[in-house]
Amino acid sequence: MSLLRRLPPILRALLAQALAFAVLVALARLGLRFPPLVWVLLQAVLAVFLSRWLELSPRWVFMQAALPFLVRALWGTPIPAWVYLVLFLGLVLIFGGGLLSRVPLYHASEDAWEKLETLVPDQPGSRLVDLGCGFGGPVAHLAKVRPDGVFVGVEASPLTWLVAWLRCLPRANAHIRLGSLWRTDLAAFDVAYAFLSPVPMPALWAKVRREMRPGTRFISHSFEVPGETPHRVLPVKGREGARLMMFEL
Repeated sequence: MSLLRRLPPILRALLAQALAFAVLVALARLGLRFPPLVWVLLQAVLAVFLSRWLELSPRWVFMQAALPFLVRALWGTPIPAWVYLVLFLGLVLIFGGGLLSRVPLYHASEDAWEKLETLVPDQPGSRLVDLGCGFGGPVAHLAKVRPDGVFVGVEASPLTWLVAWLRCLPRANAHIRLGSLWRTDLAAFDVAYAFLSPVPMPALWAKVRREMRPGTRFISHSFEVPGETPHRVLPVKGREGARLMMFEL
């Protein structure tokens, strides 16, 4: 069960819808007959229940409830085939990197950005890398408030990377790279920051220990490093249990 809850949110959402649909198929084969709208309502209710069981966030649960009604509204409506292709390509461009790495797209709150400031060393020239930077919020913020530092974001999803790159373009000390966090050499950085998921944390910690220098820092947003106790923990506003955990190397 814990393995299912470690899947990216989009895969858990699809799984919830699929399981709900399987239950409805079983009910239909047992001979139950309902009006179409009742079947749609049952699909929505079951999908919501399963989404909560899989620990999806409230916004995902809301989308799960709305999806069956949206599908019903569009059923039979002639939609050009290219629309589906555009939607598919859009999903790949935004979430493709996360699906391959099993890391969903998370957004850190502005409070997290501000708390992150206090964990970056004070000395000029400090270098921080945001591993899986999403839309680049932390990098853009830190580059603005710490013009004496260098801040790098690494993002695997092309469209997400483009948004982050444009967002950080005005800042000479902010750099957004398109690529995998696993191919990023951490040796040149004083701080590595990540807001990923529980799945990659053991491997990422091994990479951090292998590549980063003594005296540098690793900061994880919300997700623990198995078997390790952080040297400092800062609660942040946002989702329940959100916090920054700093580890000294």
